[in-house]
Amino acid sequence: FDSLPPVHYKETMSTLLLWIQQSETKLSMPQVTVAEYDIMEQRLRELKALQSSLQEQQKGLNYLSTTVEEMSRKAPAEVSKKYQSEIEGVLGRWKKLSAQLVEHCQKLEELMTKLQRFQ
Repeated sequence: FDSLPPVHYKETMSTLLLWIQQSETKLSMPQVTVAEYDIMEQRLRELKALQSSLQEQQKGLNYLSTTVEEMSRKAPAEVSKKYQSEIEGVLGRWKKLSAQLVEHCQKLEELMTKLQRFQ
């Protein structure tokens, strides 16, 4: 019983997974090349808001990682492996999402600079 995750773990995991899924969906929207600076500015604000949200979610991710570490010390090997692979999957998606966010912001900022010069 000691090796089972606390209720808070499961709640945090489902909240984080939902957030990641929603964020991945927002980022997967096709990047339309827009020639209107206002629209590009709006998109950049949305991406920056998503980055802030990512930072806010970080403490939940840290909690999950720490909890898995603690459980793996107490839990039987098969239970421990299950939670290790679960957190590894989440961490992988997190890193990919984080990198995509940075990349999208940089690309958009470059396009906005080019558009300003062009105008």
